[in-house]
Amino acid sequence: MVPQSPPTLNHLYESVLRRYEGDPALTFEGETLTYGDLDERSSRLANALVDLGLRPEERVGVLLSNCPAYAVTDIALARAALAKVPLNDMLSADDIEYMLENSDASALVVGPPFGETVQTVAPNVSTLDTVVTVGTTTVPDLTDSHEVVSLASLLDGHDPTAPQRPVSQSTLAAVFHTGGTTGDPKGVKHSQRNLALNAFAHAIELDIQPQDRLLLMTPLPHSAGLVMAGGLTQGSHHTITQGFDAEEALATIEQESISWTFMVPTMVYRILDTLDRQEYDTSSLETLVYGAAPMKPDRLREGLDKLGDVFLQLYGQYETPDLITVLPKAAHDPTDEQRLSSCGLPTTLCEVKIVDEDGTELPPGEVGEILARGAYSMDGYYEMPEKTAETMEDGWIHTGDIGRMDEDGYVYIVDRDSDVIVSGGMNVYSVTVEEVIQRHDQVANVAVIGVPDDEWGEAVKAVVVPAGDTVDRAGIRSFCRDRLADYEVPKSVDVVEELPTTPYGKLDKKRLREPYWSDQSRQIS
Repeated sequence: MVPQSPPTLNHLYESVLRRYEGDPALTFEGETLTYGDLDERSSRLANALVDLGLRPEERVGVLLSNCPAYAVTDIALARAALAKVPLNDMLSADDIEYMLENSDASALVVGPPFGETVQTVAPNVSTLDTVVTVGTTTVPDLTDSHEVVSLASLLDGHDPTAPQRPVSQSTLAAVFHTGGTTGDPKGVKHSQRNLALNAFAHAIELDIQPQDRLLLMTPLPHSAGLVMAGGLTQGSHHTITQGFDAEEALATIEQESISWTFMVPTMVYRILDTLDRQEYDTSSLETLVYGAAPMKPDRLREGLDKLGDVFLQLYGQYETPDLITVLPKAAHDPTDEQRLSSCGLPTTLCEVKIVDEDGTELPPGEVGEILARGAYSMDGYYEMPEKTAETMEDGWIHTGDIGRMDEDGYVYIVDRDSDVIVSGGMNVYSVTVEEVIQRHDQVANVAVIGVPDDEWGEAVKAVVVPAGDTVDRAGIRSFCRDRLADYEVPKSVDVVEELPTTPYGKLDKKRLREPYWSDQSRQIS
């Protein structure tokens, strides 16, 4: 039978699981599952979910730490025409409850150590009827009010052939939730078509090669899960871990000949620091993708020196899942600091333009909002038509990021729209100030925010994490005066042990600003 073009996510999985049937698909804590194992287990679970009465496009929460059951569940939901609601295991109980309620989730797949949390949350989610427990998870308080069943029993008692349920390109396949740094998280809807195209795009844009050996250490309910979908299209072998340890990561790269991995910048920094103390063989590593935040140029040059030409940067959002631009390996020129500060070129299946406040496209070099339009852009926000209309216009996604594009088409992020500081009537782009302060040898990390000021309206404040025992606040301000406009120089410098992050690992400036604006009438966004 000739498949639809483009295929559905269901058809994509049907094809690759059988094509690579005997090959290893994923390894976790010494256990390896083949593509055939994933085929059988996901088919059994898909049939079980259908038998439990879940109808096409019903939403199913997935609250699991990295483990093989996550991959099995992810594939099973696509095969049963159900929509996954991935729940990062770093979310608070309030976040979990909100996301399940916001997406009208009918079922939840939950693993250790979230049993107690789910017992508290589930009674408050009006649509939730079914709880599937994984491993040692128990939820005794829910047995009278909910259908509670173990994953093991579902796998044992159902057909290993995938259900023949009608699935179309437009079938709802996922409701992802945004990070919530500017308000309550929004549920981002994606169809089977979108996620199939996005899987192919991850393989192409992130240079995932057939038979690559991938190391995934970040949460599968976030970016790593999208990467894994791309790797499966190529027959790759995925080694997954719970959490990150630099020494363990380097040992795994050496012992398992890892060729591809994904990290956020703080993970890369720890890898580089560990390599200063101990030698590891990283010669098998061909691609290191980084994202979620830019890397400090000096540390990126250090990485290129120690690991070679392996670095590739991605920039994206759930609205266009992780792939708006990519800075390819060839553009990581250690002598070109300007290019190293770029987030890259638009991907093959995505267009980018920079517009002013009226929506007029701006010429190269001018700063405005970054808009993106991709073949895998979202179908809208779940049950939020007004927010959808605000964010989408003729297929273009308003990213909320401020940036510019150069003559060669490379995109540079200047700031989040919500993070622009208006000081004395002048716009101060926090990222511009942060890039300068990051170069100071006493600074390990920095965030720049606006705080209330009677004279300026907002004053620029730098919040720094020290690289050593001391930080010369006056020295940092002097350093900035030599490199920034007067109105961009921080009026004050605070020192903290660490900066707050969201459950998705991104800097949380909303939380960082709250103490300074708590007595003000202005709403923090």
